[in-house]
Order: sequence, then C-alpha cells, then structure tokens
Amino acid sequence: MTLFMRDCKIQFPQMINKSIMLLGLVVLHSTFINGKTTCKWQFVEEWHTQPLSYMVNWTLTENICMDFYGDCWFGDVNTKMNTSGNQVVPQICPLQIQLGDILIISSEPSLESPEINLMNVSEASFIDCLQNTTTEDQLLFGCKLKGMHTVNSQWLSAGTHYFITVTASGPSFCHLGLRLNVTVKEQFCQESLSSEFCSGHGKCLTEVWSKTYSCHCQPPFSGKYCEELDPCSYKPCENNGSCINKRGKLNKQGYECICYPPFTGIHCSEIIGQCRPRICFHGNCGNITASSFICECDEPFSDNTPYLFQSNANDE
Repeated sequence: MTLFMRDCKIQFPQMINKSIMLLGLVVLHSTFINGKTTCKWQFVEEWHTQPLSYMVNWTLTENICMDFYGDCWFGDVNTKMNTSGNQVVPQICPLQIQLGDILIISSEPSLESPEINLMNVSEASFIDCLQNTTTEDQLLFGCKLKGMHTVNSQWLSAGTHYFITVTASGPSFCHLGLRLNVTVKEQFCQESLSSEFCSGHGKCLTEVWSKTYSCHCQPPFSGKYCEELDPCSYKPCENNGSCINKRGKLNKQGYECICYPPFTGIHCSEIIGQCRPRICFHGNCGNITASSFICECDEPFSDNTPYLFQSNANDE
C-alpha cells in the first residue's frame, strides 16, 4: 500500500529493529486486552453554546474496548447499530460530539516510527479494517501521524464518521484496535438562529444513540420548540376523564374530555340522568334519583303537571 505524505520525510530504522518494536506493541496490546475496558458514557447531555475540544490518544495501551456488543456500546443500546453479525471489533472508545466541536488526535510516541496515518472509511470497511482505495482524499492528515493533529472540520460534519489507521508497511494496527468512530450531532432546538433555545421553556438535550439534539419541554409546554402550551397539562377533566389535545382543530377550549359513565359534560363534572344547566328549557330541574330528574315548568309552558325524566347511565 502506498500512503500519500506531503511535507514529511520519514527515515525508517533497520528492519530488525522495526520488527522488534512492532512485536513489542503486539505483546503489550495482548497483555492489555486481558482486562475489560468499559467505555464511559454520559447518557444525557445538554447542547453547549461554545465549541468544546476533545483529545483522543491514538494508542494501544488505553481506551481500547473489545466487545462490539458489550463494553464498547453498553449492551442493549447497540442493537441500534446497522451492522451484521456478532463481530469482535477492538477499537478506541467511540466518541459522540456536537457539530462545531474540535477533535485533536494525539499519537503514542511508540507509534511514531512506523509511517501511519488516519483514513476515513465506510462503516463496513471500519468493521473489517478494509483499505480498498487509498487516496489523498481519504487521508485525514497531510503527513504521518506524529504528536498532536487537529482533525479538519470537513471530517466532522453531522453524522457518523469512521476512522482507521493505515500504515506504509507492516501489520495492521487497525485490527489491534486503532480505529475510531465519531458521531457528530446537530441541534434542532431553535426556530431561527436568533430564537431562544426551546422557546425558553425546555432544554436542548441528546441521549446516547440519538442522532441529534432536540427540545425536552417543561410542562405545560410542548411542541418541537416547546412553543405550544398544552391545555391538558392543567388536568381540566374531572372524575378520571381523559383529556385529548385539540389544538389546531375547531375547538374553543383547545381540548376535549372523554368521560366515563355516569359522568358527562365538558369537564366530566356532571352525572348522566341528573340535572344539568338549561336541561329544563323553561322551568326548574330537580334530581329524583341518580338516574332521574324532574322539570317543573314555568307558566305559560306548563299544564301544572311536572315532567319526570329517567335516563340510562350508559346513555347521555
């Protein structure tokens, strides 16, 4: 494989010394992976308004996780990964950052003698450490990885990016774990750049495996940007009635109460078969039982005979 290196002249040590050094790295790596490394995650994070810098040590001696479906990704959540098979993919602990953050790669001094660089690849190539096409367009840096390098923002657009180690010759460090996937998240918490985050009624948050930041609203607000007031949050339906939000529909109060017998009315505060406002158009209403009432009509709407009404509790 030929690596494209600009402005970097590399003098390799004698082949025997190089082989001894590489063998030492493999032994060190094998010793390290006997212990289990669990990647540490913050399950919920809030969007920060100023960019943060993240340093990733490009080394075989720390932050290498071995179980693709375990210590790298915390069991159940990694079922969301679009991969096939239960493959062991040793890798540097995955990173999740927000759009605009800065990523710095710091190389292990023992890795500076081999001529190595980082390459952007597909997810499938990341899993199998495939280096099918090596071009300058895929290399992250213009010269070999030595010391600290800042990753160009072109490799940190929104989405998930996969970086593997490539070498001019010798063993594949990628298979030993020198590979990193970085998920870069954008936020959808503002209607416009001048708008307040979540309309000032919530927080702009992301969770592990969420692809973006979004608004988590404080009651009684809801909506994509927490811009809507939820009338059901005030619990207007009495007697265990269910509240249905009717915003955007022809409904004056903005909600509808679904009542359970024997209750009825706008707020489920009335009883089926008992007096309700204006049920006796021209007269006075009087309850007789839980399911019957009587109207005593006013003159001249009455023949002096009260009218008795009975209602089934299942009917309104």
